[in-house]
Amino acid sequence: MRGALLIAKKEFLELSKDRKTLFFAFVLPFLLYPAIFGMMAKMGKRDEAQNRNKASRVYVSDPSGILDGILASDPKRFERVARPEGDLRQALRDQKLELAIEVAPTAAEALQKHATFIVTATVDESERASELALKRLREVLRGQEKTWVQGRLQTLGASLQLAEPVKLDVKDAADAALKAGKFIGMLLPYLLMTMMYTGAMQHGIYATAGEKERNTLLSLMATRLPRNQIILGKLLYIFSMGVIAALLNLLSMGLSIPFIGGGSAGSMQAMAAIANPMTLGLTFLIMVPLGLFFANFILLMGIQAKNTIEAGSAIMPGIFLVVFLGMFTMAPGVDKIPALAYVPVVNVCLALRKMFGQQPNWTEYAIAFVMTVGLAGLMTLVSTRVLNREKALFKA
Repeated sequence: MRGALLIAKKEFLELSKDRKTLFFAFVLPFLLYPAIFGMMAKMGKRDEAQNRNKASRVYVSDPSGILDGILASDPKRFERVARPEGDLRQALRDQKLELAIEVAPTAAEALQKHATFIVTATVDESERASELALKRLREVLRGQEKTWVQGRLQTLGASLQLAEPVKLDVKDAADAALKAGKFIGMLLPYLLMTMMYTGAMQHGIYATAGEKERNTLLSLMATRLPRNQIILGKLLYIFSMGVIAALLNLLSMGLSIPFIGGGSAGSMQAMAAIANPMTLGLTFLIMVPLGLFFANFILLMGIQAKNTIEAGSAIMPGIFLVVFLGMFTMAPGVDKIPALAYVPVVNVCLALRKMFGQQPNWTEYAIAFVMTVGLAGLMTLVSTRVLNREKALFKA
C-alpha cells in the first residue's frame, strides 16, 4: 500500500505545480456559487420590488361599469389602458399590458337579480408581472364579492354568517426545516454524483492518457513499484479529486443558501438541515464507495485510451448516464417504488433523499451501501486485473 500512496503523492505534487488547475479545482467553487446565488437573489428582489411598486396595466371591457369604481379606487395597483391594436393575446405576449378583463354585458342586471355574472381575465402566466396583475384582481374581487353577499343577506334579513358556514383553519405539520430538507434531499444526490464524476474525470484523464502523451508512463513502470500499486495509487488520486470536488462545491452551495433566503429564518433552518452531523456523516459514508466506483471506471477507460482525446470520448458518456439517473430520482413518486432500492446508483440517491426528508429507511440505506461497496470492490478487482496486462497499458 506504501507504493500506492507514493504514486498518489506524485500525482498531487504534479497538480500543485499547475496554478490554473488549482484555482479552478479549489478556489473557483467558493467564488462561483456565492456570486451566482447572490446575483440571482439581488435581481429577484429588484424585480419583485419594481412589480410591487408599479401599477398593473389593465384593459377593461365593462359595458355595465360594474368594475369601474372598484379598479379606480386602487390606482396604486391598477392602471387602466386603452385597448391595444390587434389581438389581445398578442398584446399580452408583447407586454403592452399585463391583464385584459371582459365583464359580461348583463352583469349589472344579474347583480340586481342576485344572479351570477362572468368576468373573463386573459393573462400571460409566463410573465411574473402578468401573474401579479391576476393576483391583484382576485384579491379585489374577493373583497367585493364579500360586500355583495353581505348586502344580499341583509336584504333577506339573514345572518351574515349564512354565506360562510365553515372556516378552514390549516396547520402545516411540516416546518421550514423539513421542507428545506426534502428539497435538499431531492437535489443533493444529483449534485453530488455529477460533481464527483466531473471532478474526477478531468484529473483522471490527466493521470492516465495524459501520462501516456507526456511519455512518462514507461519511466513509472521501470521503477521497482509493483504495477498493481501504481494502478491503486492513480485510483486513490482520481477518487480523492472526485470527493474533494464534490465536498468543496457542496460546502460553497451551503454557504450560499443565506443569499437566496436573504438571511431569513427559513434559510437558516435550511442550513441547519444540511449541517446535521449524522446526516452528513451517513451521506459521506455511502458516497465513498460510489466515488470509488466512478474512479475505477474513469481509470479503466483513461489508461486504455491512446490519448486524452480518446479518453475523453470514452469517459464523457458516463456523465450523461449519471445526470439521467440523478434526474430520474428527482421525479415525484420515485421514492415510493420499492424495487428501486435494488437498482445500483439509483438506490443511493433515494436513500439520501429520504434521509434529508427526515424519513430515513435504514433497510434501504443498508441495501444501497452494501450494493455500492460490492460494486466498487468488484470494479477495483476487475480494473486492477485488466490494467495489469501489457496490452491494456501500452495500447497503440
